[in-house]
Amino acid sequence: MKRILLAILGSALLFPLGAADWTVLVYMAADNNLWQNAAQDINAMESVPQPTNLDLIVQSDMPVDSEHPGGQRRKIRPDALPYISSPLLEDLGPIDSGDPQTLKDFINWGFQRYPSQRKMLVIWGHGDNWFKDGETKWICPDEGSQSLISVSEGELQEALTGIPPLDILVFDACSMQSLEVLAEVVDAADLVVGSEELVPVAGFPYQDMIPLFSSDDPEAVAGQISQTYLESYEAGGSQNPGNLSLPITCSAVRTSSLNSFFSAFRDFFLGKSCYWPMGMLPVRSECWEMGTGYNDIDVGELLSRMDEAWGETWEPGLGPLKDKWETCVVSSGSLNIAHEVGSAALWFPANQQYYDVWWNRYAQLEFAQYRWFQILHRVYGPHGQPPAPELVSQGMVLSNLRLELRQPVYPDSLWYIVKPRPWVEGGEAIFIKPEFGQSTFYAWVPVSGPGWLEIEAVNPWGAISDSLYVAYDYAEPGLELLVAPNPVSSRALASAKWYLPEGSTGTVELKLYNSRGQKVLSKSFVQAEPGEGIWLLSAEPEFRKLGRGIFILSLNVGKRSCRLKLAIL
Repeated sequence: MKRILLAILGSALLFPLGAADWTVLVYMAADNNLWQNAAQDINAMESVPQPTNLDLIVQSDMPVDSEHPGGQRRKIRPDALPYISSPLLEDLGPIDSGDPQTLKDFINWGFQRYPSQRKMLVIWGHGDNWFKDGETKWICPDEGSQSLISVSEGELQEALTGIPPLDILVFDACSMQSLEVLAEVVDAADLVVGSEELVPVAGFPYQDMIPLFSSDDPEAVAGQISQTYLESYEAGGSQNPGNLSLPITCSAVRTSSLNSFFSAFRDFFLGKSCYWPMGMLPVRSECWEMGTGYNDIDVGELLSRMDEAWGETWEPGLGPLKDKWETCVVSSGSLNIAHEVGSAALWFPANQQYYDVWWNRYAQLEFAQYRWFQILHRVYGPHGQPPAPELVSQGMVLSNLRLELRQPVYPDSLWYIVKPRPWVEGGEAIFIKPEFGQSTFYAWVPVSGPGWLEIEAVNPWGAISDSLYVAYDYAEPGLELLVAPNPVSSRALASAKWYLPEGSTGTVELKLYNSRGQKVLSKSFVQAEPGEGIWLLSAEPEFRKLGRGIFILSLNVGKRSCRLKLAIL
């Protein structure tokens, strides 16, 4: 009996007694021209019976001159009345629904007050994918406070960070089902439901969705919400009694498969840059266009049309990539569109003009790490002259000039050429290719006297930037010792370097001591000429066996010596 009581008590701690199977929170950013539609949707929620395992909670924000001004929280109660009758839980007064903190506060409050095994959030309002800026419509604009929740600046991701994990996230807003938005919310929810196309003002059919929560299977519920939305806009459907012929799309996407798809997407396209002259733009021109400036296409349709256009030319990568995308899509479809679309949108402007305007903002998105905007840059290439790099700092390390350079803001990989000037017989240019997106990088130039350097950036088409000129002084270094890296995080990479000035040649003795003064390693070298020498510590078995700690490395040559402290992590 005690064991049974303990088991019941343990279950109560995990799932509080009386907890519903589903808590659905609806965040209605309606302090704008959509407020009447918000009131209609709340009334639609009240118009049907609810499953007994559902808590349906709404936070609405409507204009001060509306019937329900300011922020109001309600637990939806079914009725047959033509107006909102669900009792207020809280009257919040004026709130800013365009502030990500307002959204986060509602989510945490709602799931704490109404605990459940399954959690769904609906973000309701105007939307426009990742486009626009702080002065125009984006997602959840609040006209009263003149604010909105941005996507490319990370505010949507911020609002959905530090909340309970969601089973389902629904965007009842235009054009939000895109790869760019999905990458922002991939860690927030297991499933994301939304439309890559415009959502009519009637929005999602809540009266048809509510009965679906009698199931406790989130994937089944998400797929059914997607299909119910599509059915509601068929001629004579609940959201289309006027038989309008509207372009409608909706999908449910499984986020656990997205990161694998994103990585495969990046690797496939970066590996196929030799095909761009064959014409990605003609393939894109066959796709259904949507979104701001009609600059979005459906990712599934793009992959299918590429397959039709090139077939085996793109194999073996395209088939597996299509399979990975199909693994992500739980449910998808469209109405009144003569194309196979409906899964998720992808930014692919029809011409370079739109690309040049938007790529810099696109680079702020999480999806930018998968380098689609770099791929598009190559689609539209060749481009003109790239910008020159900037000098951040310079200094001497042993007999090398160390330059820290900042890469220019540019949507593609760049090479850098460092040339000694004036050119001397036997002089060699140094070629450097930093990682794409790496903000700063180092150039190491061996020097033996004062001079100056010419540094140029080169883009993938061979166009060369204006030159950056760097003058430098030179002073003959003395006896110097250097360990890199220091601290030593990987014993497989460590090395000791030194510089012997004139008059200090001969036998170089190096000794490594631990913090107790005990010698743990030593090595001797014969150096007949002044200049640099190197000891690959990583090649010494005894060094690789050393534990963590602080060590002293000493160098002796003749009567001269120096030493330095190094740390092994």
